Amino acid sequence: RSGREPAQALAAVPRQRGGRGAERAAERSPGQRVTGGDVAALRSVGELFRSLDHAYGGGHARQALVRYLEHEAEPMLRGAYGEKLGRRLFGAVADLTRLAGWTSYDIGAHGLAQRYFVQALRLSQAAGDRAYGAYVLVSMSRQAVYLGHGREAVQLARVAQQGVGGAAPQVVQALLHAVEARAHGVLGEVRACTAALVRAERALEAARPGDETPPWARFFDEAQLADEFGHCHRDLQQYRAAAQYAERSLQLRSPGYARSRLFCRLVLASARLGLGELDQACQLGAEAAGQAAEMRSLRAVEYVRDFERRLEPYKDAAPVRTYRDRVAALL
Repeated sequence: RSGREPAQALAAVPRQRGGRGAERAAERSPGQRVTGGDVAALRSVGELFRSLDHAYGGGHARQALVRYLEHEAEPMLRGAYGEKLGRRLFGAVADLTRLAGWTSYDIGAHGLAQRYFVQALRLSQAAGDRAYGAYVLVSMSRQAVYLGHGREAVQLARVAQQGVGGAAPQVVQALLHAVEARAHGVLGEVRACTAALVRAERALEAARPGDETPPWARFFDEAQLADEFGHCHRDLQQYRAAAQYAERSLQLRSPGYARSRLFCRLVLASARLGLGELDQACQLGAEAAGQAAEMRSLRAVEYVRDFERRLEPYKDAAPVRTYRDRVAALL
């Protein structure tokens, strides 16, 4: 069943290129009239599902999101609208579709996630929104990093950068460079990773409050940048720096980003372990494992498992035995 979801949800997604795609879709399938209010509602629903994903994991509301795409968004694509409203409509449905991919990725349904991402790319193309297309590529790069496909992740990040060129807002530029850095970090490429982190930091510093930052990029702030630095330094086995950045991110990050905070806590736990601080590492790891048990996120569980693999050389130490006792019943 899961393999058919994108096709069901977005059977009406246009395959053609060009600015008149929205108009042609309307001429092909005369149906309900789509209004600006309909598009605003799609955007609001996207924000709701995004906040649920951040706080509780992709598994909590994913099926409701897929049903919403199928029963609300897709009929709108087959409705009646002009070109300008059509672009806004395609943009809103692209956002929901990317989120369906993201929540699928979070629960480990990787093939399904990739199909949603490809659909979201097509929709952002129909919307004429190159920047959002770059964000979809960012999501695909993140997934490639998670799956250990570092070279592919670098390529996706660079295609995203080329797609927007130098015209994108500084916050978007920062996000694109940080995503490339993460890919280099997984590959152990110290110089390329460091250079990309510096570019990300400079871009974020150049951002101004009045900038036209798209809503989907506003999560990328100092807390997120510190998180990216923490992950990169952990992957490069630079544990002192990893711990400093992870701590900074946890200080700055709002509680609503519960899953991101969990990931960061485990980065900090791994860094403490790398520095030989076994007691602290196990304490942090146990806290994070408790939080992972409350979420519906396979990624959260995998972060815990990764930390536990790092504990293996110390398996007979008292703090590790205590950790295992605490966590055994949770996951």
